[in-house]
Amino acid sequence: MRFGRSVAAVSLALAGLVLAAAFVGLTVQGNAIGREIAGYHNDLAADQAQYEALAAQIANQKTADYVQQKARDYGYIAPNESIIAIQRDGQASDALARTVRESPSRIARWFAYFFGPR
Repeated sequence: MRFGRSVAAVSLALAGLVLAAAFVGLTVQGNAIGREIAGYHNDLAADQAQYEALAAQIANQKTADYVQQKARDYGYIAPNESIIAIQRDGQASDALARTVRESPSRIARWFAYFFGPR
């Protein structure tokens, strides 16, 4: 009889271990799924923030002021307006540089003025 009880006790202990191992496996899988869900929630929140930023940018780009500013950036002007451009980098614009290169130098003009044909 003792042998039967010890076999029953060992089999009961083994069944408990099998059930515990299954429970641990399920818990590990549940935790992994929970981490994936948290990651998806974070991705969703980041995508939502990016969507809101892009929607705000699109709303800004649909305004008349934005379109007018972009048109001015590309050199367009409204009727009855004129553009005065000031170059700040110290280099002459192409048209001005071409004019300066085509005209004689200052010394040549002075020489022509004082010693040129009369």
